[in-house]
Amino acid sequence: MIQTTSIRPAKKFGPGYFIREQMELRDWTQEDLSEVSGFTIKHLNKVLQDKQALTLNMARVLGEIFNTTAQYWLNLDSSYRLWLLKDKTANEIEVDIKATIYERMPIKDMLSKKWLTPFGTASELEKQVLIFWDWKSLDFTQLDSDYLPYLTRKSDAYNQFNASYAITWYRKALIEAKKLDTVPYKKSELEILYNNLYSYTNKLNGIDLFLTELNKTGVLFLVLPHLQKTYLDGAAFLKGDNPVIVFTGRYKRIDNFWFTVAHEIAHVLLHLNKEIPFILDNLKTGELNTLEIEANELASIKLKHNEILDYLDSYLGYLSNSRVEECAAIYEIHPSIIIGKLAHDSKISYHNQSLYNENVLDLIPARYQRN
Repeated sequence: MIQTTSIRPAKKFGPGYFIREQMELRDWTQEDLSEVSGFTIKHLNKVLQDKQALTLNMARVLGEIFNTTAQYWLNLDSSYRLWLLKDKTANEIEVDIKATIYERMPIKDMLSKKWLTPFGTASELEKQVLIFWDWKSLDFTQLDSDYLPYLTRKSDAYNQFNASYAITWYRKALIEAKKLDTVPYKKSELEILYNNLYSYTNKLNGIDLFLTELNKTGVLFLVLPHLQKTYLDGAAFLKGDNPVIVFTGRYKRIDNFWFTVAHEIAHVLLHLNKEIPFILDNLKTGELNTLEIEANELASIKLKHNEILDYLDSYLGYLSNSRVEECAAIYEIHPSIIIGKLAHDSKISYHNQSLYNENVLDLIPARYQRN
């Protein structure tokens, strides 16, 4: 009698095999599939060799191309990866666990920020990661299904790795926000405060005063540094019924703080809802979508950008500090906002942004700041 327990399981093929099979039926090259799918040749090559797990987005695209369900491709991938683990040594499994986690989370940066504690083994790291995400098992496809559908921007700032890093940052922001006390959100009071935002920019302790009033409207605020390979200036999301605004301090200028806050409040008022529960401004320079454009336009109105440009237009050839301060006094706006706007529109050199600009993190009360 053959002892079936000693028989090595038959080789299981990954999704790459079946993708190649579909390509052969259509006489397609990798270039053809790249053109149809929108994925790079490099990315496809890794998938075809089963060296890279499928994301939910890629499974959806494959389903559309080959007239199957996304679940079909996800099942093939998960079954294949479970099969791979059966004959691996303990050391190989440790390596796999670490590789999977490091691919989707910036572990070194999280350790330096003390979001994670030092670990000796992959199992110790895995335990911390499961607690961080509140998961029962290590399955990063949950990110693809629970978060990635909300990240609609198609840019380098949202490639597979940076999207996961941005989502990791968002998870930490959500964890910190859950610790904050709340009062009921009052949209009408936020709108009134937003209309007067400009007047706080030029007040002594204006940042502290504004954030105090912001919290009274039921909007929570905190500072959380961005993670490596992300381009986050700020974010807005919901904690239950309460909006949360987060500032990263990626740029520590006063004008950047006020514009980011004005921008995120615009998202709160215009865009946040149950269908769009969070918005991460993870954009490289020059990359905008409709939501960002709308938020920028409203923030510019509240910070009186048009009035600033109209007032100073005839002086731009010989703009003096006294003229900037005169404009600031007339429109009750911080001089750094004037300089920042002019530099952004290439009216003056970016070198001028050092004027009137302390490190804004020194002006934000410690009670709002997280590591």
